[in-house]
Amino acid sequence: MDAEIIASGTELLMGETQDTNSSFLSSHLPSVGLQVRKITIIGDDFQEYSEALHKAWEKSSFVFTTGGLGPTKDDLTREAIADLVNEKPSVNEEQLKILKRFFSARNSDMPDTNIKQSWLIPSSTAIRNPNGTAPGWWVEKNNKFVIAMPGPPRELYPMWENEIKPKLLSLLDNEVVMTRSYKTIGLSEARIDEMASPILGSENPYVGIYAKEDGIHIRAIAKAKDQNKALDILKNIDNKVEHIFGSYVWGTDDELPEESLLKLLLSKKKTLGLMESCTAGTIANKITNIDGSSNSLHGGLVSYSDATKIQFGINEDSITKFTSISEQVCREMAIKAKDIFNADYGIATTGIAGNQQIEDIIPGTVFIGIADNSKVKVSKHLFPSNNRNAVKNRASTMAILSLIDFISENI
Repeated sequence: MDAEIIASGTELLMGETQDTNSSFLSSHLPSVGLQVRKITIIGDDFQEYSEALHKAWEKSSFVFTTGGLGPTKDDLTREAIADLVNEKPSVNEEQLKILKRFFSARNSDMPDTNIKQSWLIPSSTAIRNPNGTAPGWWVEKNNKFVIAMPGPPRELYPMWENEIKPKLLSLLDNEVVMTRSYKTIGLSEARIDEMASPILGSENPYVGIYAKEDGIHIRAIAKAKDQNKALDILKNIDNKVEHIFGSYVWGTDDELPEESLLKLLLSKKKTLGLMESCTAGTIANKITNIDGSSNSLHGGLVSYSDATKIQFGINEDSITKFTSISEQVCREMAIKAKDIFNADYGIATTGIAGNQQIEDIIPGTVFIGIADNSKVKVSKHLFPSNNRNAVKNRASTMAILSLIDFISENI
């Protein structure tokens, strides 16, 4: 069954905010049997919003909206939906009580402008939102549906999981579509395409290859009459992907290597220090995005220039003889990363993240060093160099995975 998504907010069109909500919904709607056919981003303009809603309503059985449920004049979702079904919004006393309790719990008076957030129309029911002041709207008329959700992801994600998804599952008796992404590192897109030829070309499951900043992803899409049968199809692909790619696959779906690393470090009561050159703090940023990282990460240095490397103890003669982008210098950096921060392990990166060749070193070349108190391991990698951020992200992911492998090899 077809679905469309309308994301509203002038900030989305201006590039001030990314539309992550549409991506989230597009990846989750197939699990309840809905296929997204179109995503529309519109500004805070009533006429444009109304036109977009009418077009979506004509073509699709389900229309999902995100944003525009706030209390201000430019929050127009309720008004546009009311216009769509030719109904008049009015204050719902139960929703008004919920709103007042929300503000009372925070020792704050409710502004009059928030009253519009208690509006409903005859065809709508409120969708509970314990994380904000804006309840969603579930609108049903003429066997079609509009489901309106708030814009903030911290409100939309739990509303989807706890309120909307269960209701859709009970409502829809369609073909279930389930997906799985296999995340690889260390292989080019062309090489993965070549290796994956035994699992490509089928309609069910459909398998596609996508280049992402943290590596190349292989995505499988399975269709079946129920979730268990779809899972069986994906399990078969799991086995084939593992056989073909082995350790090149470092995770699936929403897994993050930094989460796995921190769990491993915490379980072994080990600590980490960093010295980053070409990744410029990206490893530290990834790790510190995880709660509790301060228990394992002692600290990190961005030693971007040769002078900074020398300042923190890297041998000047090594840089002169081998250049700073070398196995020898990376080895010294890994040891210093461990020693400077009095940590059990050190990670070091040095290379070229940009697209300009330095002497005879190819852009995208990155050395990754891992050190503990008895051993140092340095590996050389070549990442696609047409995007500086992609090189930094892939190199930092590879560095984190390299430490996981290093620890596992030495257990």
